[in-house]
Amino acid sequence: MTKKTGKPFLEVVNNPHKPEPKKTGNGGGSGKSATQRFGDYAIIGGAFYQIKAVRAGPDGQGFVEIQLCDFVCKIMEEVTHDDGLQDQAFVRIEGRRMDGLPLPPVDVPSTKFYSTQGNWINEYYGTLAFVYPGPSKRDNLRAAIQLYSALAGDVPRRQVFKFTGWKQIGGGWCYLTGSGAIKAEGLRQDVQVELGQGHISRYTLPPPFAADEVKAAAGLVSALLNICPGKPQVGAALLAAVARAPLGECHPIDFAVFIHGITGAGKSAITAIPLAFFGDFTARSFPANFSDTDTDMEMKAFQVKDGVFVVDDFKPSVSQSEAAKLHARAERFIRNTGNQAGRGRRGSELQSKAAPYNRSMTFITGEDLPKGQSLLGRLLILELTRADVDFSVLTELQQAASLGKLAGLMAAYLQWLAARMDRLKKDFPEKVISLRNLTKQGNYASSHTRAPEIFANLVAGAAQFTEFLESGAAIDREQAAVLLDSVESGLMQAFSEQQAYQTEQDEVERFLALLRALFASGNAHIACRLNQGPPPEGKRHFLGWREANIGIGEKDWRPTGDCVGWYCNGGDTGPEVWLDQNNAFAAVQKMARDQGETFLMSAPTLWRRMLEKELIIATEKRPNGTKQTTVKRTISSTKRRVMVLSAKLIESES
Repeated sequence: MTKKTGKPFLEVVNNPHKPEPKKTGNGGGSGKSATQRFGDYAIIGGAFYQIKAVRAGPDGQGFVEIQLCDFVCKIMEEVTHDDGLQDQAFVRIEGRRMDGLPLPPVDVPSTKFYSTQGNWINEYYGTLAFVYPGPSKRDNLRAAIQLYSALAGDVPRRQVFKFTGWKQIGGGWCYLTGSGAIKAEGLRQDVQVELGQGHISRYTLPPPFAADEVKAAAGLVSALLNICPGKPQVGAALLAAVARAPLGECHPIDFAVFIHGITGAGKSAITAIPLAFFGDFTARSFPANFSDTDTDMEMKAFQVKDGVFVVDDFKPSVSQSEAAKLHARAERFIRNTGNQAGRGRRGSELQSKAAPYNRSMTFITGEDLPKGQSLLGRLLILELTRADVDFSVLTELQQAASLGKLAGLMAAYLQWLAARMDRLKKDFPEKVISLRNLTKQGNYASSHTRAPEIFANLVAGAAQFTEFLESGAAIDREQAAVLLDSVESGLMQAFSEQQAYQTEQDEVERFLALLRALFASGNAHIACRLNQGPPPEGKRHFLGWREANIGIGEKDWRPTGDCVGWYCNGGDTGPEVWLDQNNAFAAVQKMARDQGETFLMSAPTLWRRMLEKELIIATEKRPNGTKQTTVKRTISSTKRRVMVLSAKLIESES
């Protein structure tokens, strides 16, 4: 018997009296009071309870109801997010508190929901929901939610893709876009693609144009080619890049297009046109810029698979430290694009994790160029001035973009590609290799070893797009030949200009230019190798010597700065300059720093490059057969190791 009720104890256990839930005044009072039992759990008064068997009652089979929480919730669906790196599963949960207050729908990662240590209720609902304390309450609550959610059958499941581009779904190729998936039969809207918030969500294509609409839009292709009448290479590169972008599934895109020029040249307006082929974009809605974090920029470039991606506004700051950070960010992004590799990552248990990398056809805009020959070799550089753009043509293309004509044309191209993807995955790489070999033989693109490959990729993409237009009768065979010839000739012009950018960033040429600047500015000098005095007349000023007054009516030549080498007038091939490698390199590095720059190459690599260019005219063989870039020479009766160059190389620019 209990003192409080006067009833037998077992009767109290089997029929416990539970207080009415308190009203909070904000729930509407619509919580359920009916009891619904399922397995070892039940819903009583709008909350989950555990029904636990106890040895009680006449037959020893009593039970007790243990309240787990103050709400009821249900798994509405299981969602799998495929981001191209790994699948992440979520459960969408909706619920109601026992006082009738609706709990907001939440997407809980499956790893948190099913974890025995999970605390997802507090994380997602905060103080709105309460779970009673106890060693097994959370496990039992998870089991109750799972069983309750499956009462009417299996929980619905769906897949959400977090990237654009080609994906095999149901045995066929589909191009994922924000509006669904484009396949050979047209646009499938039952495929869900969620790219995230911000401008990245603008990657949305309409249903593919019909044949007559494609024919009507074919004139826009000619307009794009003529967007810069005085520089046909610009329009050719833009069109070829648009055509090449969806073929990334067939052959990786390991280069980018860099559009640079002074402010007001129309860089952003021009670049927005190829981007508008893939969604609702303008010059004010680019998906990325150089103020983004490295990780954000890399992940977005990974998301935009087989599409055009733009990183806007490469403009180094007046602050040297900020400029250095921006150059480092650009170098990392462009180098990873060229290498088709992302930054390696490790999980909490030091296990290797898949890293995002650039899977797009990338355009970069900027007022300056990245540093280094190697980086420029991964780029096709297009330079714009304020007089280059035909703004009437630009306006026509912008209006077409706003009406969805560019996106509709691209959707039709993708529909055409979808039926041919299996064949193209085999044939397209072979076509690129064939064109690359022809490009090397014809010497169309010789600025860098990567240039023939980039040229071949763009021409192969343009050829595929031309075939699409011709096959749909949008243009005839003669027009197709003229179109492709225009693209090829424009690209040849573009690649013929790349050599100038490579020369500007050639560290060997830069070393020699800085060395000449040292002498011209009076920060270093070359001495005569016989007596450490001035070199022969007529050459002294160019080699860092200045005329100075030493008395009334008397003048003499005095050296400036440190001595970095010696002049020899009697070399086998004419006058020579013998450089002290250490002094010369240190002086050039200091000169670069004084200009707010850095000399990017190490000394040993620089000497090897100069040897490869045959600028070092005297070498010695090492025992292993390799050439040593310094030789022994006598300077004022003393033997020293020096690097021997032609004096003409120092006295004047090549």
